[in-house]
Amino acid sequence: MNRRTFYLALASVLGASALAMGASAEEFPSKPVKVIIPNPPAGPGDIIARAFAERATKILGQTLVFEYKPGATTTLGTNMVVRSKPDGYTILGFPSSGLTATLLEKNVPYKLREDLRPIIGLGSVPLALVVRSSLNVRTLNDFTALARKGGLNYGSAGTGTLGHLSAAALLNEIGATATHVPYRGNPDVMMAVAGGQVDFFFGSVADATTAESGGEITVLAVTSNRRAKMLENVPTMAELGHPDFNPKLWYAFLAPKQTPTDRVMRLYAAFAEAGKDPSTPNQLDKLGFSVEIRGPGELSKMMDDETTRWKHVIEKNKITLGN
Repeated sequence: MNRRTFYLALASVLGASALAMGASAEEFPSKPVKVIIPNPPAGPGDIIARAFAERATKILGQTLVFEYKPGATTTLGTNMVVRSKPDGYTILGFPSSGLTATLLEKNVPYKLREDLRPIIGLGSVPLALVVRSSLNVRTLNDFTALARKGGLNYGSAGTGTLGHLSAAALLNEIGATATHVPYRGNPDVMMAVAGGQVDFFFGSVADATTAESGGEITVLAVTSNRRAKMLENVPTMAELGHPDFNPKLWYAFLAPKQTPTDRVMRLYAAFAEAGKDPSTPNQLDKLGFSVEIRGPGELSKMMDDETTRWKHVIEKNKITLGN
């Protein structure tokens, strides 16, 4: 084979390879995409992820298959995705609790920010500051004055949950202390507040709306940027002089770190388009969920900011899984 023939053959092979690669990229996804949910089915994260997936399926032309891997405060399911093939066919439905878990759990088998890459931020659910009505406080100022006297306690769905960390952060901000009482879940906490066993609690706006109808609790404030549709008569923390106090339960999709960028962007585009469908927010209103689409870069920054915020609260309050 002479030199000219060799280079023509080489060019032909390279051209064919490039075409094959282009075709491969264009064909993604060519089979169903698995969505790992690191919590039990039918929870808020599952409902939110399914609402987006239902519409994204039509855009992608492939089914999104849900698989549930609860356990170890989301780290079991998250690790399954970290260890999966980075080809875009296995992604993670990620709740904000998965981030705080990595700050508290010992021996987590992965590094969240190094082993996973953001696909899209879907949105968030604001929290509500709830007190037992028999405490006889009607405003945040009343609550602050009482809390500074000491002797209050507060419930949460468990050590290190957003409800726990948010209460600790507010107490720091207002210069007060209170005793933390962990429960097994939000329904148990709400019952304890209504029953007078604990004095206050940070729950989702959906939790607060449900409990408020019984008259045994008072909702003092919400952490959303504007008043929540479900609690329109309740002021925001910003209105009450705490503009930077805005913890929320947020949800996202992540992929293994080495997933090709073109595939990440293909998934991002499908989910972003699904979020624009008016039926998506309508379907999730009952959860108090607001669609807030964040691209990979914006989501990455938010996750870094959240890590810094909650790491500071954990360290300042010496929070461990034993307290």
